[in-house]
Amino acid sequence: MKIGKLGRLAALCCLIASSPYSLASDGGTTTLTITGNIVEPDCVINNNQQIVVDFGEVLTTRIDGSNYETPIVYTLSCANLIRNTLKINIKGTGASFDSQLYMTDVTGLGIQVYGAGKAVIVPNSGTLNFTYAANSPPALYAVPVKQTSATLPNGAFNGSATMVFSYQ
Repeated sequence: MKIGKLGRLAALCCLIASSPYSLASDGGTTTLTITGNIVEPDCVINNNQQIVVDFGEVLTTRIDGSNYETPIVYTLSCANLIRNTLKINIKGTGASFDSQLYMTDVTGLGIQVYGAGKAVIVPNSGTLNFTYAANSPPALYAVPVKQTSATLPNGAFNGSATMVFSYQ
């Protein structure tokens, strides 16, 4: 008798499983193809020439992150932009004593770079957003910063970084 009940239960389960209500409607299927082009803005920075920031003679006792602020003079020409909202990122090594400064070849001396409103461009991760206008690149500034406890030697100092423009 138990087998009979089990048999009927199995038949009922099979009937329910084969009913139209238990099947998911599949409809039609198709392949979705996604295409596009990844583009960087076509910009020429400083006529493909190196940008040089010369602080001139600086007194070690006056380096405080404000004195010796120097404009970064460069040109920017962009053609065939798909939009005019761009951003600047500056790739470089952070100073060992402050990761928001760019490293120089003098221990205890770094360079801070910023745009209008003193918006600091942190090495590698900071950006400055702007709207491109022909022959009017965003103003950038550099200023030397001394580590609080550092005694800087007399002599020349150098640092380098790479300016990168991309779409926002």
